Amino acid sequence: MKRSVTITICILMLGLAGLYAKDWLTVYNDDLALVRSQFELQLDKGSQFYNFDQITSRINTESVIVKALKGGITVAEQNYEYDLAGTEQILRKYIEKEVSLTTKNNSLYLGTMKFYDGSTVGLIESGTKKLILVNRAEIQQILLAELPSNFYTKPTLRWKLLANKKDKYPLQISYLTGGLSWYVTYNATWDGKVLGLNSWVTLNNQSGRGFENVDLKLIAGEINRVRDAMTGRGNMMFDEEMYYAKTLAAPSFEEKAFHDFHMYTLSEPVSFADRQIKQLQLFPFKNVSASTVYEYRTHTDGVLSKIKFRNTEANGLGIPLPKGVFKIYREDTDKNLEFIGEDNINHTSKNEEVFLTTGKAFDLVGITLIKNTRSLGNRSSENDMQITLRNNSKEEKAIRIVHPRSPQSTILKTGENLAHEQTEDNLYVWEKTLQPDTEFVLTFTERFNY
Repeated sequence: MKRSVTITICILMLGLAGLYAKDWLTVYNDDLALVRSQFELQLDKGSQFYNFDQITSRINTESVIVKALKGGITVAEQNYEYDLAGTEQILRKYIEKEVSLTTKNNSLYLGTMKFYDGSTVGLIESGTKKLILVNRAEIQQILLAELPSNFYTKPTLRWKLLANKKDKYPLQISYLTGGLSWYVTYNATWDGKVLGLNSWVTLNNQSGRGFENVDLKLIAGEINRVRDAMTGRGNMMFDEEMYYAKTLAAPSFEEKAFHDFHMYTLSEPVSFADRQIKQLQLFPFKNVSASTVYEYRTHTDGVLSKIKFRNTEANGLGIPLPKGVFKIYREDTDKNLEFIGEDNINHTSKNEEVFLTTGKAFDLVGITLIKNTRSLGNRSSENDMQITLRNNSKEEKAIRIVHPRSPQSTILKTGENLAHEQTEDNLYVWEKTLQPDTEFVLTFTERFNY
């Protein structure tokens, strides 16, 4: 007599039963990670199947690489099972099998299930051969003769393994996955001359799998990806290369150049659960020499307050800065820190200049006027421009006037005997220091040749 199973309460667990396991994880900026796992299986001689469910729910199956680390074993076949167990999935897998249904009015039906469309169960009743249709909402209990053979509670790789003898066999698997990302938050205190800088890496795990004592690496840079390939569930690969991790002593990130990117390796294993956000210090506290810069971009409605520094060792930094958010604070006279603004930075290598916008300066005013426009014929025209700056504060302020340069434009002349420069990023820049409660007017002519 077959044992009945109530599918609403019974769950069969399929998973890793290896004798040991070790994981390595490399996380990229753009919802991408590389997972590597090494473990050992106790296998019998001959052909057998093994279900490996220690994978993420966002696995890219086309990227899977699996390898036997010693002879005597062959991975003959691999399948990805992602139709996870649940009442609906199990019922569909029980077509042409015997089921027993009990309805809410205690009616009992026993027969062979012929179809299930999500709302109705159709079965041929045992003995009478009548087709009985039972509304799914009226069913109180479903009894099955046995669990389906393809019953999976988690995304699973199913391997067919061939072993020469009964033994312990080490295996290694690697794959790309979505659901893992990282970013950096730079918390900085500003006193007008120095940025006191703390840096935190935030890891966000939405991959469907937790990691225990994993060796962690972070890659900062823009990895080129073929987006369509990441969505497929195609063939999986087998390879012969093995990855070895290096264990370091200090509990910190070690930075190094890697290919055309930068790699940050955490020297201690770390654990984080699925759907957990974890923060780790990227580098120790730094004091960075910086300065205040005010900037008025023509045709905008305010003067921006910025903090500028060059990412050099002489200024207290001189290390690659992964893209992230600077949150900036300043101490008040009561010794309490107050938030004064935040800004994004892109990946910034050493020796490069960084500008952080904290907001619009309340007491500084910038106004742009086009005083005159004229056509010169022969596909040329000129604009006479007037830029007005006012410093309504009680302190001297140096303000940069920034005007975008189009490929067709040239500055012909500037009034007020104020020279300008053209920057590498195609901007015209003037700089003027204003005393308290003063106004300055800049005029120039811009010619366009089309």
